[in-house]
Amino acid sequence: MSDISIHCLGASQEVGRSAFLLKTDKCLLLDYGIKIFGKDGKAEYPLTIPEKLDAALISHAHMDHVGFVPYLYNSSNVRWYATPPTIDLAELLWKDSMKIMGAELPYSFAQYKKALNMWNPIHYGQPFAMGETQVLASDAGHISGSAILELTYKKKKIVYSGDYKMEETRMHAGAKPVEDADAVIVDCTYALKEHPDRKTAERLLMDEIEETISEGGTALLPAFSLGRTQELISLVRAYNDEIPVFVDGMGKAITDIYIKHGKYMKDVNTFRKNVKDVTMVRSPFDKKRATSEPAVIITSAGMVEGGPVLGYLMNVNSDSKVMFTGYTVEGTNGWKLINEGYVTINGQDLEVDLPVSKHDLSAHAGRSDVLNFIKHANPSKVIIVHTDSGKEFERELKEDFGYDAVAPKVGDKIEL
Repeated sequence: MSDISIHCLGASQEVGRSAFLLKTDKCLLLDYGIKIFGKDGKAEYPLTIPEKLDAALISHAHMDHVGFVPYLYNSSNVRWYATPPTIDLAELLWKDSMKIMGAELPYSFAQYKKALNMWNPIHYGQPFAMGETQVLASDAGHISGSAILELTYKKKKIVYSGDYKMEETRMHAGAKPVEDADAVIVDCTYALKEHPDRKTAERLLMDEIEETISEGGTALLPAFSLGRTQELISLVRAYNDEIPVFVDGMGKAITDIYIKHGKYMKDVNTFRKNVKDVTMVRSPFDKKRATSEPAVIITSAGMVEGGPVLGYLMNVNSDSKVMFTGYTVEGTNGWKLINEGYVTINGQDLEVDLPVSKHDLSAHAGRSDVLNFIKHANPSKVIIVHTDSGKEFERELKEDFGYDAVAPKVGDKIEL
């Protein structure tokens, strides 16, 4: 019987609902998320945890990694560990989920409150022990407070990457590779896809924004509230400090949390200045002003499934353009707008007669980042997670690179 095992409760041969049970001398849950857009557009949750937990370790605050944590507090008193930005962001996102999903959400307000009380802080570079298992977190370069987790037990090092990015972005310096691991559980969302050069992608977006505004239109940027909204504020202001910029949706509150935890970003002083230099939409008057002059509007939701973006979409003038910078799940309004030119509002299909463009500003590791991460770690075992193309990448890692790699299915258990 192996001393160490990993049980995959989600995010295996799929993206979303990350949840992995690591058994050392302790039973540790690595992430506990939900898949917001599962089959039939319904949320999907991880498999049931088959045994008593000693602790949960959460890599970051995106809902597919932290969204199911309150469910632990149905009967458990287990403590969960994450960085300080993660708890503040999670509190906001859980509250929003309860508002949107209501009775569909399988946890209660009491469980949400209990979850807030059961949090323990993790700090980058400060190791701590769970029994004989050492835990060390480092900056994952993905969003504020995101962490790569290294777990060492009986001289064996298991690395859980969570979502990470090694390339520098406007907000983050990028993750440092982890050296000499025995096993890596690695985010392979884009293992088969290279992201374009970041500066080139930024310039293309800015050219499009400036052109739209010079023609009297609105540059409408549907954006994820967490991470992408802050990146876009920084990006636009790095290239142009004169264009009016309006920010709407939950990204406003998340921006406040980013500033509160300023040491978790590359340059809080510049970011603070950029935020002062944009209009946070607080009133109907601000909303009206946003569409009454040529401007940039950065607003949730990134997949156009709700939030203020739908209102703006119907109110911008005909010289405007919609610019996507993030992933859209098939079947969502964002996907329909990009691929089929319409959105569905209150059951009605509405054609959108505006040009739409797509730009790759991903906060995930691209193909060379993923290969570099694995190469530096030089592990005996690569566990491929958080991807729809796991089997293909498994075959490539085995045949072309000589790694012992596996792309497990949900429910699989791996002995190390």
